[in-house]
Amino acid sequence: MPLFTYKARDRSGSLVTGSLEETSVAALESVLDSQGLIPVSIEETSQMFDLDRINRVFQTIRPEDKIIFTRQMATLFSAGIPFIKSLDTLATQALNPKMKEVIYTVKDDVEGGLSFANALKKHPDVFDDLYVHMIAAGEAGGVLDEILERLALSAEKEEAVRAKVKSAMLYPIIVVIVIIIAIIIMLYFVVPRFAALYSKYATELPLPTRMLLAMSDFFKQRWYIVIGAITSLIVGFKMYVKTKKGHRRWDRFKLKVMIFGKLNMKVCMSRFSRTFATLFKSGIPILQTIEIVSNAVGNIIIAEVLLEIRDEVQVGAGLAGTMKKYPIFPPIILQMIEIGEESGSLDDMLVKVSEYFDQEVEYGIKSLITSLGPLLLVIIFVMVLFLALAIFLPMWDIMKFVK
Repeated sequence: MPLFTYKARDRSGSLVTGSLEETSVAALESVLDSQGLIPVSIEETSQMFDLDRINRVFQTIRPEDKIIFTRQMATLFSAGIPFIKSLDTLATQALNPKMKEVIYTVKDDVEGGLSFANALKKHPDVFDDLYVHMIAAGEAGGVLDEILERLALSAEKEEAVRAKVKSAMLYPIIVVIVIIIAIIIMLYFVVPRFAALYSKYATELPLPTRMLLAMSDFFKQRWYIVIGAITSLIVGFKMYVKTKKGHRRWDRFKLKVMIFGKLNMKVCMSRFSRTFATLFKSGIPILQTIEIVSNAVGNIIIAEVLLEIRDEVQVGAGLAGTMKKYPIFPPIILQMIEIGEESGSLDDMLVKVSEYFDQEVEYGIKSLITSLGPLLLVIIFVMVLFLALAIFLPMWDIMKFVK
């Protein structure tokens, strides 16, 4: 954002000067007006080198930024604060510069005559289809404050699940990184010293030692090949996953892989139930709800099944009966949806299902940590045993040779 210097008068008539970064002169005038200042002059200041501007290029809008925006917007709107004034206040208080720019742009679009939903729709990287459609439903039904509250609550639960999964993965990732660092140190610094010692004696080295010395020589002399191969694998994998075929295979693998598969399925089912309940309760038509949920569920295999279900529901089939044809859905979801359709409380049933799967995710994470602990210990034990045999077996042979 450009930097502006300004002169303004306060309510007592005193002259106030300062500088502030804003998207435009109009945005700065709005900020000064909210502070009770009357602008006298505003000039844009050129910046030869701006570290904040460089940092902003690499900044992203995090889920937390959207949650804060939604929660605060719901609070201000419920308190009766004028809509434009609420947006202006949130833009002024936003800590993330990119989020600040987005809010100011949305405010300008709303002032220009666009609806709130259409203004948000111009920023698909921040506000997804789920968010936009719910806002549109809230505007149409005159319950925008209630919709914003639901969106904030749903986003907070989604972020809580994501944080738990990240927390569960932190321990094994740290252990793997430590193992890799230890192997690099051993191969590059420690093993060559023992190799120099062993070369002084004309004795045949054991197989583990020969393997370790070969790995050390290869790594020390051709380390660039190792780094290049690892980098190529990572980049190639990411490019493959971005393809349609690769995306499908990776998502299918995530649902079937040992230990992690069940946890991924529970996360997807929790997201499916919560999103479906939120949209259906907000008055979104069921066909549109299924389509939006398919984009929000986070797995292309489940998404394709949901689109097939949408096509069958469109021609008159019941939701529960259609879902029973697909074994991917757990029985509890099918039972609750069937009861919800019969009793007319489908949204309430799905909310209960999402709460159930949230608990299952928490239990699954604890089980994951419990399962990974012994597995990592076995890996460390095997590695330490191999290194110990490779290093100390020749020493016993050398001692016999010296005697």
